[in-house]
Amino acid sequence: MSMTDQQQLDITRKLLTLTKSGLPLLDAVKLIGIKSIEEGLTTGRSLSVIMDQCGFYPFCVGLIRSGEATGDLLASLESINLHLDKKIKLKKKLKKSLTYPCIVGITACLVLFVIFQWVVPTFEVMFSNFNATLPWPTRLLIQYSQWFQAYFLYTSLLVCCLIVLIVFYWKYSANFQKKFDRLMMLLPFWGKIRIAAAISQWGKSIATFHQHGIPILDAIKETALNSNDWVIYQFCIELKNYLSQGWSLSESISMTSHGTMLMKPEHLQLIRVGEASGDLSYVLDVIANQEEEALDQLIDQLSQSMEPVLMIFMGLIVGTLIIALYLPIFEMGQIL
Repeated sequence: MSMTDQQQLDITRKLLTLTKSGLPLLDAVKLIGIKSIEEGLTTGRSLSVIMDQCGFYPFCVGLIRSGEATGDLLASLESINLHLDKKIKLKKKLKKSLTYPCIVGITACLVLFVIFQWVVPTFEVMFSNFNATLPWPTRLLIQYSQWFQAYFLYTSLLVCCLIVLIVFYWKYSANFQKKFDRLMMLLPFWGKIRIAAAISQWGKSIATFHQHGIPILDAIKETALNSNDWVIYQFCIELKNYLSQGWSLSESISMTSHGTMLMKPEHLQLIRVGEASGDLSYVLDVIANQEEEALDQLIDQLSQSMEPVLMIFMGLIVGTLIIALYLPIFEMGQIL
């Protein structure tokens, strides 16, 4: 059983508000009305164990476990709220930036379907009465329309089968997931967005764990378990191995296979400063905030640049089709 980001945020936010007001944890849970957590607490289980069974993220469970150990549950709940809130806002920004391109893409497909299925055949009947050779763009368009009408059903079935196969392969092949995640980070513009989002979450996660007294090795392990990206997961595992051998975090990052791709030179310099000053969690938090700001700028750039590009693309498609259809009529008008 798993819970959505919003469900986890709602529960922890209510718990934080009620416990901050002075209510004991059990009374707060009763007031919220979450029976599974209430029953678990009354039987003597810890909140972290119950949250793990309810499907909370390992990140949230780890922070609650740390709060229980240190007696500072409020600080853990505040950190969880901040983390989940930023994560939800990030997802909303990405969805918002992709909504417009998706709408334009679907509209373009519908326009092409209508043109090839009904508009072009109507013009084809009309052109059959012409005692003249049609221009090559028109002939090409008619050929595409004929092919579309003959093979549209088969092509649609093939595409659906490929999508199902890819989803199935994705679900059961970790190897495919690893290659796909790495490919996404190597793409020209989208890769920058993925890296900024990943490093922002990575830095914030480790900084939060470290601020709650969790050793850096355990913080990196928990971050790896909480990551939904194979590149970050492998990055954390490599870091953990090098740190276990006695290397510093900055040195470990430089030696990993993904370090140069994920971390900027200025980030490594900041981490070295944090290690020297003993304030590594603060430095990692600064890096996470910098990447979050860079991510906001990249998403804004994507939104602003995609709109005119897609409008031009849509206009070229429709304009080319209209010219190809009306070109014979224009030529006949010139002859007459």
